[in-house]
This record gives sequence, C-alpha cells and structure tokens, in this order.
Amino acid sequence: MPSHSMSWAVSTDTVPDAFERYVYGMADFYEISGVSDHDQRHFYNNTRTTLTDGGAIGQGQSVRQTLSRSPATLRRSDVDGLNLLINRAAVVGDADGRSIRAAPGAVQLRDLSRPAASRLELIDVTTLIAPRTAVPACLFAREAHGTVIPPEAPGARLLTAHLTSLDQLAASLTGEEVDAAIQAALLIAARVTGFDARLAPSDVAALQRSVRRVAKAFIEERLTAGDAAVASDAVARAAGVSRTSLYRAFDEEGGVNRYIQDRRLHHARRALRQRRGAAPTIADIAYAYGFASPSHFSRQFRARFGYSPSEVEPLSTLREVSLSDGPIRHDILVQWLKSLQDLPDVA
Repeated sequence: MPSHSMSWAVSTDTVPDAFERYVYGMADFYEISGVSDHDQRHFYNNTRTTLTDGGAIGQGQSVRQTLSRSPATLRRSDVDGLNLLINRAAVVGDADGRSIRAAPGAVQLRDLSRPAASRLELIDVTTLIAPRTAVPACLFAREAHGTVIPPEAPGARLLTAHLTSLDQLAASLTGEEVDAAIQAALLIAARVTGFDARLAPSDVAALQRSVRRVAKAFIEERLTAGDAAVASDAVARAAGVSRTSLYRAFDEEGGVNRYIQDRRLHHARRALRQRRGAAPTIADIAYAYGFASPSHFSRQFRARFGYSPSEVEPLSTLREVSLSDGPIRHDILVQWLKSLQDLPDVA
C-alpha cells in the first residue's frame, strides 16, 4: 500500500476558529485542555504526517496545553495502539496513576488503551503511532505505559535519530519502506526500554539489522571525514546500544572490529588509486588510515585484496576517448557500480 502524506499550518491569524477546529479534530485521539485565553487567541498548529498500514509518523508544533485520554475518551475513541513520542519541551503528567516527568528530548511511551494525561509546556513533537497489531506485545506490558527514556541515554539518541530521519524522509518513501522503518523503531524501543524479553527470534534479527545500519553509517561517516581511529565504544554510543549488543549484531560478519578494518582497507585502496605519481606515499596512506606500520598495512591489504599496495593501479584517464551520448553508455553503468563500492553493506 502506498503511503499518504499531508501537512498544514494554521493559526488564528488566517483561520479565526483554528483552536476550535483543532479541539474537534483531536477529540478521538486526545482531549485538549489547559490552553490559556491568550494562547487560544493566538493559537497555531503546524503538522506534518505520513500514514501507512503500519502506522503514522509525523511532527507537530502548537501552544502549551494538556493532552488527556480519560476513561470517557477511551470509551468513545476508535484509536488504539502505541504512541511513541519525543517532545522537545518538558512534559509532566500521569499514566494510569503513574507520575510522569520527562525532560526535553526524552522518549516516551503511551498505551492508547489506558488513561494518561500530559501537560506540555510547548508542543514540538515527533510522534509515531502504531496500531496494536503491529506493536511487539512487550511494549504493552503494564509497566511499559508511561515509560520515559532520558534524552541523554544512548537508546533515546538512537530512537530520536531514527524517528527524526523517518519523519523527514517518509513522504518520499514507499509504504513498505515506511512500515519497515516503523517496525525497526518499535523493536529498538523494545530493546532500549528493557521490555524485549518476549521478542521472537525474527524480531531480534530485525533489531540487529537496525543496529548494524546505524553503526555502519557512523563508521562510514567517520572514515569519509578522515577519522580512521574509529573505536567500537564510539560506534556503540552512536548506535545507542551497549558494546555487548553491538558485538552481537556483528557476529555474523566476524565482529565489528573486523568490519571497521575492512572499511579502512577499502578507503585506503581508494586513496592509493587516486594518487598522482608517488604522492602520497604508501606509508602516508597506511598511517592516515590507522595502520601501525607500512608493513602491517601491506600484510592486511594483501590478505584482503590478494595483491600488495604497490600493485594498485591509478585511475585511468583516457582523455583521447570521446564518448557519445548514444544508447550504449557502459561508462554510466561502471560509474554506478563503482559508486556502490563506496557504500557499506547495510544488511
């Protein structure tokens, strides 16, 4: 199913009854209260959302208010599932009798079948809403409702990066791609909250794929920027998981350190091909990509590629060859295949 994206920006400056429209539109989702007379007169709501069979991902801004799902709301509401949200302002409230206090940027979980009330000093929220059938059962455990992951926690940073990227890209993705990203977010939430004990093996495998995807992107970013000293601790922090979880995610690839080594060799080989004459030297490239010595680099390079660094041929520049714009353009295919070599495997 294709995704459906929509957005709007309304305020009382252009729509005099914007606040009343907002309250009416939200009635089946959250009750709105606690909006001051001043904020009602100067009300605004900016929303962007993408809908698929797997849920909804979006972002919104509005004035200070209280959002509640009271027993009365639950009885009349057709909305059920999980709300995973990140608000960039402070939140205090209650989740079925459990007190909530969330710092700006914290990740929060709400079971939409249970009472909750949240007072938001300002709405600046990225939110994921997934139907109950699409959510791992462990996230509906009684103790999960109202969970707050502090913004400084690695897991919160991972979820924030994932949901922010998904929100920004969702309109250009297929419905299947959005659904896959929503599932990844839910599995990450299950892991970082510690409610993943009941995850099926297939769910664990999907979570590990998500960890590898974030870790590999971080490794590639650092190597491309010229930082060859990529430590597994830094990768784990970037992926929002412990070192143990990171190592487990890379088990089938021989370990994260082996993966980093392979990517360092790949970048070093590209640097060798881009040399002009003997500059930079093989030793310069070896040290630039974190190898202890030129001899260590040569051994690792030969083991990986089957030939020595000195045998790497420079990029060819056949300037005398004129390529037509006709239908046979193998150069385009070759350039495409070469570009794929610069991308880490994100499986």
